[in-house]
Amino acid sequence: MKQDVIVRAWEQFVAGQGIPAAVRPPIAASWRRCRSRGLSPHERPAVEKLAGQELEEHCRQARPIARIGRPFMEKISRYTVPNSLVFLADAGGYLVMVVGDPNAFAAQAPFFQVGTYWGEEAQGTNAIALVMREQQSFQVEGAEHYLQLHHSLACSAAPIFSPEGEFLAVLGVITPLPAAHPHTLGMVVAAAAAVENQLGLERASDQLYSVVQSISDGLIAIDENGLITQMNTVAGNIFGLSPADCIGKPVEEVFRDSFSLLRVIKTGREGFNDRELAVDINGRRVRITVTSRPICSQQGKTFGVVLTCREMKSVQRLVNRMVGAQARFTFDDLIGEDPEFTEAIAMARRVARTDSTVLLVGESGTGKEMFAQAIHNASPRRNGPFVAINCAALPRELVESELFGYEEGAFTGAKRGGRPGKFELASGGTLFLDEIGDIPLETQVSLLRVLQERQVTRIGGQAAIPVEIRVIAATNRDLGRLVEEGHFRLDLYYRLNVINLTIPPLRERGEDVLLLARYFLRRLAEQLGRREIVMAPEVERLFLQYHWPGNVRELQNVLEQAVHLLDNDILLPEHLPAEFRAASAGGGEVALPAKAGSLADLEQAAVLEALRSARGNISLAARWLGVGRTTLYRKIRLYRIDLEELRHSAP
Repeated sequence: MKQDVIVRAWEQFVAGQGIPAAVRPPIAASWRRCRSRGLSPHERPAVEKLAGQELEEHCRQARPIARIGRPFMEKISRYTVPNSLVFLADAGGYLVMVVGDPNAFAAQAPFFQVGTYWGEEAQGTNAIALVMREQQSFQVEGAEHYLQLHHSLACSAAPIFSPEGEFLAVLGVITPLPAAHPHTLGMVVAAAAAVENQLGLERASDQLYSVVQSISDGLIAIDENGLITQMNTVAGNIFGLSPADCIGKPVEEVFRDSFSLLRVIKTGREGFNDRELAVDINGRRVRITVTSRPICSQQGKTFGVVLTCREMKSVQRLVNRMVGAQARFTFDDLIGEDPEFTEAIAMARRVARTDSTVLLVGESGTGKEMFAQAIHNASPRRNGPFVAINCAALPRELVESELFGYEEGAFTGAKRGGRPGKFELASGGTLFLDEIGDIPLETQVSLLRVLQERQVTRIGGQAAIPVEIRVIAATNRDLGRLVEEGHFRLDLYYRLNVINLTIPPLRERGEDVLLLARYFLRRLAEQLGRREIVMAPEVERLFLQYHWPGNVRELQNVLEQAVHLLDNDILLPEHLPAEFRAASAGGGEVALPAKAGSLADLEQAAVLEALRSARGNISLAARWLGVGRTTLYRKIRLYRIDLEELRHSAP
């Protein structure tokens, strides 16, 4: 539209007449708002300008857009007419960056300084104010400005939006009116769109960075030229590297000491899963599992590779958590008041604070693993894994692979990538070797070496893997006798038997059998939703007389069977399993020989008969003889009575 038409329209409006239809509606609406605000079209307005900390804060908030926008603004400045200004205003209408010389516009120079406010209520109708209000691009020329001061200007401006659509800023160009050109607005709109695209790319880059950093695995991305393009903090921690220092560098330079990793990178373009590697870097060896995936375009062209890696100890923690390799029992779960039993607990509490190897000796079912778990949970290793392995349950040919692990291809059927053994899985925690007396003699040499050197070599491997563990072993056999018979190595016996804890069998714990029975009955009642279950006196007598070859495990089994036969809340003898009643029948009287050579012979015969009738139950035999357990033990040593042989020969 020709300027003379706009000038006449402006003159008519300021003279109090209506606005001709030739004036664009947004311009006309702005003129009306300016008049309603009391702005004088002929007077020079005051310069509203930020200063000090307030200006610094506005510029700081606009800095990301200014950083992206400056190259575009400088390019626009080169292609526009002389004496032009390219500006960036924030969403509040304050200029935060100006490219060009404001003094080229002598009359308006103070209004083009950084920090100046260009809102409609301050500067009347102008392109910045219209973009802020309408949030679309505008070109305002000459007399379209409400204030006569700005009639010599032409301004083209466009909004800048965030990737989420939030209005952020105004990008524009101010030229002298004679140099105004419609193409200027197109150039400004294109530049604003370019800034928005760059903001979107940076937002996508930030999101990618956040995703990469949030991954719990280490991640390294390498382009087709072998340069590292991404490395997250986890990968940096695994390898002891600074990701910022590695990005942009050749992978061969960063990992120059690790031939195995470089080989995997070069050969892993097709991808693979969970390959175990030992990586040498910065003078230390790190064992990791690596997964490789090619980076491909939508057309299928490969232009890099991404590696995800986990340190083996984190993999082991995950495995232990998934397979339940955690200790549940504490010393509070060990129930009993027998002096020997409580002394064993007290000793276990003391040794829990150390890292010494413990050998638990006791019959099957006495609670050796409970002791082992309690020791672990009271030790500094309580937050580490507790890995248990029953040496007697493993086939001879699998013992070493289970304990020490194996490498890929170590034998027929070996898992691809190999497999860590129990020593590796227990690193940082406790390894419980149950039934250690049954471990094959040929495996004992390797076990001794691991215990001495605290490092393990997998079957089929050559690298020694450090393991930081505490070993607790347990047996129900006489290891000393096995050593004498040549079935157990003497040096391994000494290595294991640093601290010896003997757990007494249930038959020697006196009233503990009733304490345990009441505990199990309470727990069974809770599980079955029943009221408290009590034992009849006859049941208590049977429990005290019985020799409990299966110890606590057998007691728990007997009670669990009996509870399901209850009609009420009283446990009677008829509820007990038939085989238990048959085994516990009889006893209570000691038959003495008709003739005896001396009082000592008579005493020895009485002790033997009592022990035989009680099936080796010390507490029961002592009660029948009317002596204390300590006295009975003294007589057993005096007469050299073999309790184990007696128990096995008892009917």
